[in-house]
Amino acid sequence: MPKLSKNQLSILDVLNDAGGPMPASALEQKFTKSEAFRDDLAYLTQTAFITKKAKSVRITEIGLAALEPAPKPATKPEPKSIETKPKTKKARLIELLNAKDGVTVPVLAAALGWLPHTTRAALTGLKKDGLIISKLPPHEGGRVSRYTLTNGVAGEAA
Repeated sequence: MPKLSKNQLSILDVLNDAGGPMPASALEQKFTKSEAFRDDLAYLTQTAFITKKAKSVRITEIGLAALEPAPKPATKPEPKSIETKPKTKKARLIELLNAKDGVTVPVLAAALGWLPHTTRAALTGLKKDGLIISKLPPHEGGRVSRYTLTNGVAGEAA
């Protein structure tokens, strides 16, 4: 996920606090109407952190995920030494999928620096590699499905 500036994070915070679509004029009143503000809005729209429709602005699931800290891996990370290689994104994806309550695509995308469609493609790739990924229902009041890695390999007898 791209690193966001303090101003961009402030815009996302204001939209998150609004709890729904916010009139663009109300958002502009909270910030100085400058070229930098317009550039920040354009960037957040281009990278799908927010959506702009007519005269309103709304934070997206990706924007919400950017405000949340990345989930901790289920296992304790090994201490880094000079000789250890950095983990691949695939290995980090598998670690994140081991979360007890599952993890959503926007949170995975934020943690790995991917777009949502890339994240879903990576999940499909793991399935093709023989891993079993379970789709869990959203948390109560939520709309985004959660995914978790199930013990075992596809095709094995239980």
